[in-house]
Amino acid sequence: MRRSTLGIMIAAIVLGTTFVVSYAILNHFYGEGKTITSTRDILIENIWTQDPRAYIENVEYEVGDIEFSADENAYKMNLRSSGSLEYDIPSSIDISVPSSAYEKALGTQVPLSISDTTTTKTEPINALPIATAIGIAMGLMFLAVWTGYQRIWGDATTTLLEQGLHDMTVRDVEIVGEMIEMKEFTIPELMKRTHTSKLKVWRTLQKLVQRGIVKSTEKTKPAASGLGGRGKPSHVYRYVGKQKTE
Repeated sequence: MRRSTLGIMIAAIVLGTTFVVSYAILNHFYGEGKTITSTRDILIENIWTQDPRAYIENVEYEVGDIEFSADENAYKMNLRSSGSLEYDIPSSIDISVPSSAYEKALGTQVPLSISDTTTTKTEPINALPIATAIGIAMGLMFLAVWTGYQRIWGDATTTLLEQGLHDMTVRDVEIVGEMIEMKEFTIPELMKRTHTSKLKVWRTLQKLVQRGIVKSTEKTKPAASGLGGRGKPSHVYRYVGKQKTE
């Protein structure tokens, strides 16, 4: 099977898997509308005077714009706060007071205590297009990464064949591919990225140095993760590309 075909197949699997997982999660949490009900206790004092006051959770409000609604048989009120409030406390609230409770408070001049219930409904979301977009994005991302690696592997294989290195192994191609991607590298770095022994990396490197594909530089890097050899600095090499053979 060609590597490009394999990459497309794997990308399709990634797309499908991501779609299914995303759809399941989104549909579980947001696929159904929710109804949220909250109740707050409101105390209204001096409703029989020109300066009524309301209190909600120890926050004081001025009572204004009292209007009777015949349809609901209730009095509509607007509560406004004159002071500074915390960010999550509303400065203006509209409430509805049953006419019987309002008129009783006027007659008895007793503070009016009511419970105001607020119901909020959230609409369900369509998880299908969102999950599809996420799946396509992940599939394309994988395909882009796969294509990049295929290009590097192709360049590495072409380089080895054009230099007459027909006996090179798949691991050699991997090592050369890392050289092409890194541009500058050390033997310990190649060992770490390819999970290959120091001897194998060194032999492959020397073959490329002899053909001028890799050049030695005057740079060094500190030993990393104990791979530099007793803490000694590691020599830096540079990949310079394919050279014409005689």
